[in-house]
Amino acid sequence: MQNWSIKDEIRDYWSLRAETYDSSAGHGIAKHAEIDAWGRLIRRHLGDGEGRKALDLACGTGVMTMLMHGLGFKVTGLDFTEPMMARARRKSDEANAAIRFLTRDAEETMEPDNTYDVIIARHLVWTLTNPDKAFSDWLRILKPGGRLLIIDGDFVRQHWLERLLPLLDRVFGKQQDGHSLLTPEQWAHHERIVGRVHFKDGIRADDTLRLFKSAGFGEMKIETDLADIRRSRGIKLLSRKGLASTLQHRFAISGRKPL
Repeated sequence: MQNWSIKDEIRDYWSLRAETYDSSAGHGIAKHAEIDAWGRLIRRHLGDGEGRKALDLACGTGVMTMLMHGLGFKVTGLDFTEPMMARARRKSDEANAAIRFLTRDAEETMEPDNTYDVIIARHLVWTLTNPDKAFSDWLRILKPGGRLLIIDGDFVRQHWLERLLPLLDRVFGKQQDGHSLLTPEQWAHHERIVGRVHFKDGIRADDTLRLFKSAGFGEMKIETDLADIRRSRGIKLLSRKGLASTLQHRFAISGRKPL
């Protein structure tokens, strides 16, 4: 373990999470209404697909990759966790979708300069080890005038009520989501990672906005209330998932590469 880098820790953890990732609250997208809501958010920030080249950073099981494909983008999915990528490729094959997949580190894409019209990253930035370097790389591979969309949240600083939810699931015998099904060993693995990433105390919208501006992005669009997404899932405020979604600080921010 001592010889493992933080990247090894992250890759190993998400490899273990691949099987349950899509069932975790806030990760999988199952309902048509939720697909539509995500589509509205993406179009507000990135516009229509129209065959433009899109990169889905840390694409995982391909949830957003498939959604972007459905919106008409020519999509590349990039991730360094092979079990996650295997599920993404399976979804693409089943849909007969022409999606390109790359097994690479999202912080250092190794893609050519000025390649993509848009880049999207969901639930990635809070895990970065060198966010300034990553944002500079993403600016580099965007075409002039291209946009980067970050969808993320503070998954570290939990409200005390949120910490009780997995326990309540077990006590009352309710169906558990992917997070509730984590073993004690997996939770310990998660905590080790959180203690070593850049945003070990959690990330907020203001933190992300500073990264955009420091890298050289402009024409920012900011959403700090993703209630439309929550409503699309049919989540009621007083339900288990409704409470979890309401207590978490989630946001969407996009910026434009100068011409």
